Amino acid sequence: MKDLKAAIIGTGAAAHFHLHAYRKCAHTEVIAVCGSNAARADAFGRQFGIAAYTSIEELLRRERPDVVTVATLEWEHEQPVLLSLQAGSHVLCEKIMAHSVAIGERMVAAAARAGRTLGVNYNYRSVPSHRLIREELLRGSFGEIALYTATAHSYLWAHLIDLLRYFFGDPVEVTAAIVDDQRRRPQATPHAGQAWMHAADMLYHPSVAAAASFRFRNPDFIATMAGSALVPYAQCFWSFALYGSEGALSVNAASNDNLAGTPGLGPLATRISTLDPCSYPQSFDLSVQSFVEALQQGRPAPVSGEDGLAAMRLEAAVAESARTGRCVVLPPASPLAARVGT
Repeated sequence: MKDLKAAIIGTGAAAHFHLHAYRKCAHTEVIAVCGSNAARADAFGRQFGIAAYTSIEELLRRERPDVVTVATLEWEHEQPVLLSLQAGSHVLCEKIMAHSVAIGERMVAAAARAGRTLGVNYNYRSVPSHRLIREELLRGSFGEIALYTATAHSYLWAHLIDLLRYFFGDPVEVTAAIVDDQRRRPQATPHAGQAWMHAADMLYHPSVAAAASFRFRNPDFIATMAGSALVPYAQCFWSFALYGSEGALSVNAASNDNLAGTPGLGPLATRISTLDPCSYPQSFDLSVQSFVEALQQGRPAPVSGEDGLAAMRLEAAVAESARTGRCVVLPPASPLAARVGT
């Protein structure tokens, strides 16, 4: 198994989670960190005994990492991702991959040109209960899917977009509505000292309320999502429910300590309730470990740059529908969606 040298760009909470996760991966060593704030980068480096940089180019030139985590603010992903790929590093980028679809497209194209792996850290795909749900969907345990509903705090909106694709593939139509109040948009992070930059073609963090209805084909069913900054974050990251011709499942109030929430409604709920709780930090451990193992074994990323781009395009369709008041028609659904419930 190949030993990997890892570097982290960013010094916030996500960067810390990635460092701890890498240190739990076999044959992997974190060698350096880079941050725009010299004091914070130096403090991070001293805390973990690794080299600290303020120049991405210098880090890449001197350290030559095999893999780079990009954990800066979302609108600052483009440069570190592109520079790292050009330097020959694989990249694991925090979600959302970029703040515009055009930038996401450039990232995916750059990874292809460089022959390197670009992954996106949609860490909630790695939650054991979510993996189990997806397995049962593919097995057809729910019969023909009829309805999926989800409600989330704003911070989890982008993750629920990705989980929708993880469970069902790609929808064919989106209809959405948004009630916005910029004063209620959640802040970036406690350390960032600034509000999120909200691109015109992306929603990312709903404020008062956002709701979207997604139409799927083969089978023909509807999925709905709603999000708000007013959902009590400390008690509820998200709740969702799934209804099919042969079974149902509800997941209530997933939280920082237990991302599986409280399951109910069907036999799968009993199986989920026997799983060990998976916390928010543990989801990073599992996601980063899956990415590292894929690199070491020569497999595709568990969540690819193409997945990240597809989630962004779906997010952009939600924003377009809300802005225009019209249904947005999307490209044909992926093969996964066609297999669910058959």
